[in-house]
Amino acid sequence: MSPKIFSIEEKEQLREQMFLAGLELLKAHGMTHMSVEKITAAAGIGKSTFYNFFMSKEDFVIQLIEYNRSRFWKAVAEMRGDREKLTVGESKQILQAIINNNDSVYQYLTPEDEQKLADAMPDKGAADIDEETEMLQKLFAMFEGVRADVDHAVISNLLKILALTAENRTMLHESGYQRTQEKLFDLLFACIFEEGQNG
Repeated sequence: MSPKIFSIEEKEQLREQMFLAGLELLKAHGMTHMSVEKITAAAGIGKSTFYNFFMSKEDFVIQLIEYNRSRFWKAVAEMRGDREKLTVGESKQILQAIINNNDSVYQYLTPEDEQKLADAMPDKGAADIDEETEMLQKLFAMFEGVRADVDHAVISNLLKILALTAENRTMLHESGYQRTQEKLFDLLFACIFEEGQNG
């Protein structure tokens, strides 16, 4: 029996099915216990179909991260519509959504998982400031009121600190968690937006 040939539309639909199923499994079980078998069962496909798309579970998670990133850019474009820039208020909402997004893959990964992903894609090893600066510049080009002296490395670090705070919430004092996040966001916004835009 020859393998089934999928159209481009069918391939995209299958990829999305697997990503959506995989994300829910990742949330429920973490990467270690999210097996290829569980992904294919949840997506309603055969194991061989999975391997037509992905080389391994690690490759799947790497591509899931990229899929989520493309969904983020699509949501930003939809919010902006045909306007040149997003308001400062909308821009702050987007920055908060980056951190507080329940679909962010990173919050469900252990340090060991992240090491496995780094080993699976050695070309994507350590933090790449050039790549992160490029992404921030692309995002800030859509924001009103951005400072002329933006320090991309500091902003990238603050975003990571906010993400780490969210991912490790159980290690923090719950009674002060929300206020801590608000203070960190205030600092982030002060580093991005011109004075008077931080209210």
